[in-house]
Amino acid sequence: MKKLLQLLLPVILFAGCAPEELPDPEVNYLKEKVTYSSKNVIGFENLFGEALDTQEDLDIFGIMHFPDDYDASQKYPVIVASHGSLNWRAHHLDYLEQMRQANYIVFAMHPFDSRGVNSTVGNQINVTSESVIYDMATSLNLLWDDPRINNQKIYAAGWSLGGTAALFNAWRPLQEALNLPNASFAGYLMWYPGCLALPDLNEWDKDFMQIYIGEDDNWTPPQPCKELVALMNDQGGNAHIELYPNAFHSFDSPNALKLWPDAYSWANCKLKLNGETKKVYDPNNTELDFSDPKARRAAYESCAVKGEVMAGASPEYQNAAFEHLATLLPKLD
Repeated sequence: MKKLLQLLLPVILFAGCAPEELPDPEVNYLKEKVTYSSKNVIGFENLFGEALDTQEDLDIFGIMHFPDDYDASQKYPVIVASHGSLNWRAHHLDYLEQMRQANYIVFAMHPFDSRGVNSTVGNQINVTSESVIYDMATSLNLLWDDPRINNQKIYAAGWSLGGTAALFNAWRPLQEALNLPNASFAGYLMWYPGCLALPDLNEWDKDFMQIYIGEDDNWTPPQPCKELVALMNDQGGNAHIELYPNAFHSFDSPNALKLWPDAYSWANCKLKLNGETKKVYDPNNTELDFSDPKARRAAYESCAVKGEVMAGASPEYQNAAFEHLATLLPKLD
């Protein structure tokens, strides 16, 4: 049962839950904290059927940010957004404000804060990608029948881990397993998502999809995303990718480019997801048990490398995605 708490307050950013100190601007607009049911999911196959019932239940929350001139008599488009492995960062919040100013309701998911986790850099198990995928699908279901929302214009958005969650929510077998009848996102906005261990069953949503990624990203490499966009479009999709030369992960961040020694570089990982079994396999077709934390960590370390990841601002392209999004948002609405 969702619990609604309406707030007309300065923005509260849950300071202390993120590793980066975030700004706390004095603004006044309508906000609403929403608590709803989700699960801790480990193992992609456990997102489906009766296996999902075996996963741990928990309550999570999100924050709805309303436009300045919100009119309760109207229905609004919504962007459901989730952060990356470092929780909400200052530049993510700039995007959320850009979306809100463009007359969208922004539903900011809090998958880490809901679970008492600050960061998954160097871990990726404390909050799994499957959990964030499920959180996002559950957020869609939560909002689908909300009378304030135009449910034909609910979009998924995310950065890094959050972008990966948005991407997998575009996979039709997952939509069929998790979404309410006839419910689906109207489009997908992703910044440097992990286009890795993708299903070999190429059944993707044909709605609009936009990826922003640096060509030198070695945290979540761009090549699999380029190949996926081409594959989607060959099958009648509407996928787009903006590639930024000489730019690394989080190229749009205000923080200086630096080495992240604990982060995994996935540039050489060739893991595969079987669309039928919903399980992950290595390049030799050996099944990897992603439902067991120790086996999962071993699988990561068999192909991912620490000590090589660069991430941070690309001066030439730091504002490029903001500028591109500014032209895109009016078209989506």
